[in-house]
Amino acid sequence: MHPMIKSAGPLKLHTFGNLVTMPNLVHFVTTRAGGFSLPPYNTLNLGLHTADNPVHVSANRARLARETGIDPDKFLYASQVHSGDVKVIDQDAIDEGILLEAPQTDAIITNLTGICLMVMVADCVPVILFDPEKRVCAVVHAGWRGTVHHITTNTILAMKSQFGCNPTQILAGIGPSIGPCCYEVGDDVKTVVEQSFGTTEGYLVRKEHSPKPFFDLWYANHKQLTDAGLQPKNIETAQLCTQCHSDTFFSSRAGKGITGRFAAGICMLTGEIQ
Repeated sequence: MHPMIKSAGPLKLHTFGNLVTMPNLVHFVTTRAGGFSLPPYNTLNLGLHTADNPVHVSANRARLARETGIDPDKFLYASQVHSGDVKVIDQDAIDEGILLEAPQTDAIITNLTGICLMVMVADCVPVILFDPEKRVCAVVHAGWRGTVHHITTNTILAMKSQFGCNPTQILAGIGPSIGPCCYEVGDDVKTVVEQSFGTTEGYLVRKEHSPKPFFDLWYANHKQLTDAGLQPKNIETAQLCTQCHSDTFFSSRAGKGITGRFAAGICMLTGEIQ
């Protein structure tokens, strides 16, 4: 258990201790703080696909670019579809204009410097990955559907096959999301979990006060990482529940489906910039 590090800046960005020590790497998890959006999207909503005023969302994205020092035109916001699909962002994809088109995918990987990979969430699990040996980074959007589609496993497999990454070298941060304290699910999800993982042990938690099980997305994604070869010491879990902390992070459940999106991002800088 490693508590996330909070920045002193106006956006109150959160970072992981294992990643923050890496040279020429910027990563962050945003909060609700420091933006322009009005309730119920207050204030740093980064999701253009919400019903928020797009002028405010664009201003929020620009403010994030300023605070992180990353070129605002180099942010890649994917259009997430709750799949198990992984997309590699290479120079051809950049040349073909992928930064302008919000590709439909739930995990993105690159070895290019200067490109900030982003996933947007409001209860789903954001996972940040970095291989310091091969200089490859990735972000994953793992809601319950992505999790049962093994999106996190698929991302590690793609890092291995596309870039020759050794999973024992990969660092991971499992960001704030709805926790096993709050994520009550129905029989439909219970059935899919059992089919996907062959068991509900560890994945679904029973509580005395509820007939329904609670899905532990943190456990499920941590297990996908360790099963894929990551060392437990290289994985940090924020263990911050977005529903419990909906004043700090957007939560779809807390907002009854009407809320903004916070984001996890990672960007490798070129060697000259410290």
